[in-house]
Amino acid sequence: MSVLAADLYQVLAEALAEPPGWLCLPGHRWPLYETASALAGDSAAARKNLESLANIPAEPLGARRSRYAALFNPENGLWLYESAALYGRIIGEETFTLARLYRAAGLETVGAELPDHISVELAFLAFLVGDEQDEGAAQHEVQFLQQHAGRWMPGLGHALARSGDPVYGPIGRLLADWLSERALARRPRSSERDASLPGPYLPAIPQADDCTLCGFCAQVCPTRVLTMRENQHETTLILRHDLTCTSCNKCAEVCEMGAIQMVPAEKLRVENTVLRRSGRPLCKGCQQPMISAAELEFVARQLGNPDWLAYCLDCRPQRMERRR
Repeated sequence: MSVLAADLYQVLAEALAEPPGWLCLPGHRWPLYETASALAGDSAAARKNLESLANIPAEPLGARRSRYAALFNPENGLWLYESAALYGRIIGEETFTLARLYRAAGLETVGAELPDHISVELAFLAFLVGDEQDEGAAQHEVQFLQQHAGRWMPGLGHALARSGDPVYGPIGRLLADWLSERALARRPRSSERDASLPGPYLPAIPQADDCTLCGFCAQVCPTRVLTMRENQHETTLILRHDLTCTSCNKCAEVCEMGAIQMVPAEKLRVENTVLRRSGRPLCKGCQQPMISAAELEFVARQLGNPDWLAYCLDCRPQRMERRR
């Protein structure tokens, strides 16, 4: 069923982008109808919406596009962007979060649409569930629904259904029903959770001094839940809970010091977790902050604490020149 589920996500993405050529056909000739028909035996959401899709009349493509432009505009409050739907801003934090997520997955958006446009998010869901060999596909899908698509698309779908539009009303109803069904179907039952491992795992650093704040873990993190932050006084490694950790273990694998361990998620359920923090010493020459003390201490352990380590990269060459 995963391939058909991916197909339905994909044709929903096409239907809610700038109207494609097939959208001018009567509903029973749409790829959306064909895919929903193929899913009807296993999906109540698909089965429930077949008749309304089949009854959508044909219309010239120009008229379909005019309908699309009139329906999805700020005056109607029907936003096709996650940031706008949630916060009333066309470009927001979700826009950039999703762009990073797609890049981490090796994908890039084609065309002018922003990363949080509904068609792009639905196409990403098609990508997540389309690989039958990926044992983590179900988990990735439900996480994306929880963190992104499920937060705003069902509301848009219900609003479209209430609009009474003969074309986008049925599409919206199918969208809302399908997403709700997928979220429920993918959610593990409490008995299943009790019989297995204690849920998803998150990175932790039990012994802070083992971490050198090299930043490699943040660089390889596919969803950027591990983030390096730095100000004038300190460098910190943050575990962000507003983003989704996929428990991929890449951070632990790349850590040469063995500082990172994966622990059950419930042990770290707080706003944001500071995994490691270290102050930034001042350069002995210019008195400007240098890299973190944790990084300097690591270099000192490797090289025997050379004098030039007390100077920043700008002052260090001058220091070395004066010693000649």
